[in-house]
Amino acid sequence: MPEQTADRLDFLRRLRAVREYTTAPVAEEALRDILEVGRWSGSASNRQPAEVVVVRDPAVLQQIAAHGVRAAAGAPVALVIVSPGEPERRELEIFDEARLVERLLLAAKAHGLGSNISTLKDNGPQVIKQALGIPAERRLWTVVTIGHIDQAARAARPANPTAGRKAATEFAHWDRY
Repeated sequence: MPEQTADRLDFLRRLRAVREYTTAPVAEEALRDILEVGRWSGSASNRQPAEVVVVRDPAVLQQIAAHGVRAAAGAPVALVIVSPGEPERRELEIFDEARLVERLLLAAKAHGLGSNISTLKDNGPQVIKQALGIPAERRLWTVVTIGHIDQAARAARPANPTAGRKAATEFAHWDRY
């Protein structure tokens, strides 16, 4: 395998969820790069239905944290994903949103930043819509937190015994299930 291919695959395999951030702000240039990658994410019929609200206001980050996205309490920035909320396109919106989020996570990693995906709970979507001025008919649920990784806090976390991966033979089935 060519070295460049191996490096790219290794980069993709090393994407990890980060929940511990330092207080250092994320550079505006890095945020713009991350958003540009997201803007070029594919979508069903190239409709590009999703929009992103960049949240840096500590009070709103605390509201987001209080409604299920705990990592937002320590993150310097959160990206709130907004979809049109068209009931007949719900599955496509969810699929497109997932594609967008994965690209945002990888773009953050390319900048050496940590990131995580989480969802708003209970009445969180309505509370955050109001806090951010998002129209009521829009759908929001997903939040991506981004920041500089707090390596000491990550190292202090207890090991997760279920953090491994399935064997390749349990994951992929060739020609038949």
